[in-house]
Amino acid sequence: MRKILWILMFLILSAFAKESEILDENQILDENQSAIMNEETKEDVYNLVRQYINLNNELEQYKNKEKNASKEILNDFQKKKNQILEKIPLHITEQNIDEDRVKNFFKIKRELENLQNKNKKNDFTYAKTTLDLTHLRAIESFYSSLLDIEKLFKNNTDSTTLVKTIDSAMEKLEKNTNYDIKEQKDRIKNSEELEEINIKEREVELIINSYNEIFKYLKNNANLLQSNYFFSVFKLQIWIDKINEFVNINFFNVGKTIVSILVIIFFASFRKFFSYLLYFFLVEVIYRNKDKFDPNAIKSIFVEKIKKPIGYLLIIYAASICVSIAFYPAPTPLKISNLFYIIYAIFITWTLLVILDSYGVVFVSKFAEKSGKREIINLAIKILYFVVIIIAALFVLSQLGFNISAIIASLGIGGLAVALAAKDIIANFFASVLLLFDDSFNQGDWIKVAGIEGNVVETGLRKTSIRTFDNSLVFLPNSAIMAANIENLSRRQMGRRMKTYVGVTYDANAQQLESCVKDLKEFIDTCPLIAHEDDGALKYGDYRTKYRQNLVSIDDLEGYKKSSYITLSDFGESSINIELDFYIKSISGKDFREARHQILLEVMRIVEKNGLSFAFPSRSIYLENFPPKLEDLGVKK
Repeated sequence: MRKILWILMFLILSAFAKESEILDENQILDENQSAIMNEETKEDVYNLVRQYINLNNELEQYKNKEKNASKEILNDFQKKKNQILEKIPLHITEQNIDEDRVKNFFKIKRELENLQNKNKKNDFTYAKTTLDLTHLRAIESFYSSLLDIEKLFKNNTDSTTLVKTIDSAMEKLEKNTNYDIKEQKDRIKNSEELEEINIKEREVELIINSYNEIFKYLKNNANLLQSNYFFSVFKLQIWIDKINEFVNINFFNVGKTIVSILVIIFFASFRKFFSYLLYFFLVEVIYRNKDKFDPNAIKSIFVEKIKKPIGYLLIIYAASICVSIAFYPAPTPLKISNLFYIIYAIFITWTLLVILDSYGVVFVSKFAEKSGKREIINLAIKILYFVVIIIAALFVLSQLGFNISAIIASLGIGGLAVALAAKDIIANFFASVLLLFDDSFNQGDWIKVAGIEGNVVETGLRKTSIRTFDNSLVFLPNSAIMAANIENLSRRQMGRRMKTYVGVTYDANAQQLESCVKDLKEFIDTCPLIAHEDDGALKYGDYRTKYRQNLVSIDDLEGYKKSSYITLSDFGESSINIELDFYIKSISGKDFREARHQILLEVMRIVEKNGLSFAFPSRSIYLENFPPKLEDLGVKK
């Protein structure tokens, strides 16, 4: 109830416009008028609540008068109401109780209850008295609940307890203001009396609704009204009071000043300590595999990067504690609390991004190494960056007063326009997701796509970068890759094709050729560098391979090629050609070339061993008629 409760007498009298059966209205007004006039100029809970009720009354009258209410005027009313609501929490802890006037309040309440009981058969008096009692019960319930909230503020409560208390207050207000005068109103025949009851009922309902709006405001902003955690846990209010007991200066709060300075020094000095603490938790405890990384390098990089955002975050938090100390025992103003929440969001986002940049890359690298899907981990980090920034932006917008639900809903309304404007971006994004989960290629694979051949460097949200063998970097939109044929040359477990022709001269006979082909077949079938019939997925695969062979072409699925063909091919213009078509086991570029080198040398030896010669492009000219000699023509040399 507040230092205001002594004014309740006037509030009650104003609710009884014509009834004078229980008290002398003029007498009370004469005794309290001067005090009331003085109190009306003060900014306290009672006057703020009364202003709020008056605004609601003016708003209701405006709506009843104007069928098409102006949106600007309605917004102006709401703005004024919000200004009052923001001030109420600051004055809740300033409530003072005048015991004498509280006693008078309950005396009036008892007299009204007696009057109600005596006039059960007088419909007008009963209905009017019921509304007056409801009004009093609403006042009692509302201000007694504010006293409970005041105790919570002074005891540095948390938002959960505050919400529960406000919920209980709203339930108590609803229970105490439940009335039913429908039957009495139906029996009242005097139109003036009925109109008076209707007016009074609307006033009572308006007051109850106003109280509920104030409670809802306090509940919705409970997280901003709760005490600072550090302030609560360390009971700083006790230290403030103790210091002020020793050094008491009327115009200067020594306790608040000293505690605030100590808080700032404490958090400023622990900036590097918290960076090392975070490093110890994330790197030393969670990530222990440092075999391939220099621990000292990781430590220095991590600590140096994280120290700056952590330092700013600690200073901001220290400042918020100092603000809580400054306003104690009242809660921090909502605008200031909201500002700190926005600053927290910005610096926490910065800290998370730095952690992802310094620690996340090192941490996920071992997962990438085990799984071989480095591009998925890389994309996941980028998406995580994006998600962190979006969440932070939405939180900041909500704290600034924007309706996030409305923003998200509006995306559905404007979704078509956005989709048309950014269709390429959206198409590339979804194409990137499909490419990663479609498993067409991995980072580092050698692929041919859309006329580009090279190794995959990275698959991003919009494009895939490919390093060609000319050492140039090509960027292909993901949607273009999805629409093209992808040739993945790295998806070979064993067998890289080698097809060549051995051309021998036409002076070779059939026996020589047959012997040469036979020796070549024997070499191909026994060479350890070449894949043979027993080389396949069933030999090198795991236990699941044999069960899958009846479902799919297992060798083709896993990437094993082992067939070989060595035969006479054709009679060329200048050579008899022997075709060699087989698969070298190794698929890497270096090993393949070395194996090919050794195989070709051995082929040359086999050709020479069989007395054959390699043919080369040549042409023979045959002359059927020779010109006569000069001697035959009688020409001397």
